[in-house]
Amino acid sequence: MNTTFRNRAAALSVAAIAGFAGVALTGGSALAATNSAADSGSGAEVNVASDAHSDGHPRNASGYADALVKAWGVGSDEEVNEYATPGVVEALSEHGDEHAASWDRIAADGAAESSSVVYKNKVTGELLTFGVDNKAATHGLHPAVHHVQFKDRTQPSQ
Repeated sequence: MNTTFRNRAAALSVAAIAGFAGVALTGGSALAATNSAADSGSGAEVNVASDAHSDGHPRNASGYADALVKAWGVGSDEEVNEYATPGVVEALSEHGDEHAASWDRIAADGAAESSSVVYKNKVTGELLTFGVDNKAATHGLHPAVHHVQFKDRTQPSQ
């Protein structure tokens, strides 16, 4: 029994050392997923060029939403039309762009077919949620952003 305990302890020690080596080599958790459909990192100040395919298009849902927010913020109607469906383009136009350059991504959550990417306006406190088709975003197909919802900070949660 004493030998069995030592063998198990030795095996666990080797596994722990291998795990730590994996963390050291990858710079983070060896078990962490690095390429989700939503890419749930925050901050709309994401460099779109680093989240792009070789053809210049984003490679995930949050990248597409970020590109749309940036295009809207600088008034690039051509790019807005490229990334979003006509209904989303119309909703953005109706909303107006007075504070369009003041959005920060605060969340992204993905499912099999679609991801939600949420932004908060630094000036108004308003929330903006985009629905993004994961397959279209992953393959650089246009338009990938198919849904938009604005929520004033004074509106109750639904």
